[in-house]
Amino acid sequence: MYKKFTLEELSTIQNNLIPHLHTIIQREKYQWVNDFFKIAFHEWNEVMFFDRWNPLLTIQLIDNQIHITDEVDNIQIQVPANEKGGLNRLMIRYISKKQRQIWQRTIEQILMDAFVEWKFYDILWKPYIVYDIETALISWEISETNFPEYYLWYSMEESTAWKMTYSCIMMENLKDFVQKMLDFDGYIIWFNQIYFDNPVSIYNAWLWKKEVEILNEKSLDLYVFFQQLTWKRMWLNKISDALVWVKKTLDSWADVESLWKERKYSNDKKILKKIQEYCKNDVRMTALVLLYLLHFQKVDMDNEDYTFDVNKFIELSKPSDKKSTENYSINNNSLFS
Repeated sequence: MYKKFTLEELSTIQNNLIPHLHTIIQREKYQWVNDFFKIAFHEWNEVMFFDRWNPLLTIQLIDNQIHITDEVDNIQIQVPANEKGGLNRLMIRYISKKQRQIWQRTIEQILMDAFVEWKFYDILWKPYIVYDIETALISWEISETNFPEYYLWYSMEESTAWKMTYSCIMMENLKDFVQKMLDFDGYIIWFNQIYFDNPVSIYNAWLWKKEVEILNEKSLDLYVFFQQLTWKRMWLNKISDALVWVKKTLDSWADVESLWKERKYSNDKKILKKIQEYCKNDVRMTALVLLYLLHFQKVDMDNEDYTFDVNKFIELSKPSDKKSTENYSINNNSLFS
């Protein structure tokens, strides 16, 4: 999955595409961009450059358009072959370092600035809550009598101070928070919550199917969105890393379960804090991916552009076949997180 930007967008976003291109031009001992592309496309219409053994840049000439893909930052730009001057200007700004130091911001900074400016304070005038739970999966089947043990929950919602407010919910106040979500007049956001987190939360709060349906009805599920948009099964860590450059704080869900077992025996508060930080970061990742989708309204995968507006985003974030949400049998929570 790639972020596809225009040259104008690239000039405002912190990235390594221009530095990488500059490094290659220097390494290959070319004067400037024009000379570089003239030689690069002399025999082939696609050239890949490496940093030692790792792919760095892929450059293609397709229908008189130059496509440059930064394989490290997952960024693509497309420039008409006769308008390479824009690349030269970006290169000059990079060399002077003025543009890079003063004007460029990280994608997270751009998205959070937009959030503070009320641009994505709601979704079509409806507020939203982003949440995640951590559980021990003790069965392949979620049922009335056998379901995953609940560890803790983190949520994020907007506050009156135009900030993202995070809350940690433990078992003792889970039921109150579940009721808050059931009463919430807005959207519930997460990744695969319709098929896992919603029913697990409801069951651990000792509620049942009717409440699951209520929660699912107001849910916008990012896993469902990407699956219906691209017809591919996507993982949150991969999506977040590609789009907003934020990764999980632990390698796998199994690490969380291992930490929880260790805490049971030691009652070490530092271990609990580590699990809380992991869950909170998952919520942060999901919130940033959500803001990215609302802000840019496009993603690119396998050289195919997927564009959408907010209405389409809402539509694709709900299963097309609602009957499928009645089956709460899953394989593994970590599969989709």
